[in-house]
Amino acid sequence: MSEMALKDKSINRGFLFISFGAFFIMLSLATHLPAYPHMIAEFNLTPGYAVWMQLGLAVGLTGFQPLLGWIGDSFGLKIVILIGGIFMVIGSLLVAFSFSFWVLVLGLFFKGISGAAIAPSGIAYAGKFMVGTQRGKAIGTFAAFITIGAVFGPVISGMIVDTMNWQASFIFTAVLGGLGIALFAFVPHVKAQARKKLDVLGLIFVIALLLGLLTIPTFINSFGIESGMWVPSLLVFVTALIILIVVEKKQKAPLLDLEYVANRNFWVPTTIAVFILIGYAGVMYLLTFFVQNVQGKDATTVGFLQMAVFLGTSVAAYCSGRVLKKFSARTIMGSGILIFSSGIIMLSFVNLTTSFAYLFTAMSLVGVGAGLKTPVVKALVVSKASVQRMNVVTFTNTVIENLAQRMGASFALVAFSIFSASGNNVGAVVNTSFVIMGFIVIALLFLPLIPKTIHGIHTSEEDLVGTKILPKPLNTEEIK
Repeated sequence: MSEMALKDKSINRGFLFISFGAFFIMLSLATHLPAYPHMIAEFNLTPGYAVWMQLGLAVGLTGFQPLLGWIGDSFGLKIVILIGGIFMVIGSLLVAFSFSFWVLVLGLFFKGISGAAIAPSGIAYAGKFMVGTQRGKAIGTFAAFITIGAVFGPVISGMIVDTMNWQASFIFTAVLGGLGIALFAFVPHVKAQARKKLDVLGLIFVIALLLGLLTIPTFINSFGIESGMWVPSLLVFVTALIILIVVEKKQKAPLLDLEYVANRNFWVPTTIAVFILIGYAGVMYLLTFFVQNVQGKDATTVGFLQMAVFLGTSVAAYCSGRVLKKFSARTIMGSGILIFSSGIIMLSFVNLTTSFAYLFTAMSLVGVGAGLKTPVVKALVVSKASVQRMNVVTFTNTVIENLAQRMGASFALVAFSIFSASGNNVGAVVNTSFVIMGFIVIALLFLPLIPKTIHGIHTSEEDLVGTKILPKPLNTEEIK
């Protein structure tokens, strides 16, 4: 067997180990949502405290992602994914055996770090070692794997919570974290070309920026928008953002690749993803409290609705990755946004007696729409990135997307609380759906800026279905 064939075989095998390990980690990360109401009740707290739980998870998912990207570029991706598995085990055990609410929040924070390490790993791997059709299929496959994990997480968690208790579901995720570690151990270690100096100032101000931004909805939910308690958080966010931009421009190897962020192939698809993901995460949290607290159904029902979202996302992402080379980025992404919006429109008509089948269909459309756009976004993001900075670029994109999802979850909790203050909980769901439709309209405004072809996937527009190929006229000197 040739050296190239051996290399390809080793790369593909490593990708499979990453994907299967990521499946277990993301399954573990998705189990907490159906348990939220029970966890809150355990400590005799109001539903508003779920925002603090969400904050702990969000800080872990976003605050340390740039650092993990730097570790990947400096020490190799294998170190990062092993960190992800270890933190899943530690975080799950902390939550399961928490003796106070704040220890529980700390455990969710550690679980967030685990997700931060794993979510971009397959994309970074594919962007670094694969091109063309192979890259498109790999991105779609990895997106499908991590989403399939999320498909089963809520259902399994709901069943465990209903038949045993919420603590048992987190013991289960600790075991899954151990399985992830075992699989990651078989991933080939690829030595980094050069170890880079850690951008300490960048790390400090990234964390400050994210803490400021993420605590805005937390304080609004806890104290009310009229209290002004959220204003200091806004000031921290703005100040940290300005200082971070100044600091990062002076760094030779910045923690965030702000130069590449300004590239159209990065900021346009990422911006579209942000507005879609705010609604995507918001809907899931909104439906959790609507189904359990308003319709009075059990956690297993919530689990099946979450399954509808993640199953739709998984199947659509897999299919999108496989046809990515044949269709333009705009076509696939635009189709995804339209399908996503149809699911949100359905949710704007819910009432107290809305059937499970109706909600399942709506959530499936939300999932399919979000899944179709994912491989396009990821392929565009890595399309013109330097191989030496691949982890930093992919982790930068993922920290923005995770931040959008955390903000979306907090937005849903705050919006539900504000809109339901009048006593109309059903109206709260409908009004929040209208707000999400506004986000979708904003996302569509950026669609024309998406390039038709994707560097690293398409060689030219001739790859696209339906493209007319006109014969090129010969020059005089070419005629013999």
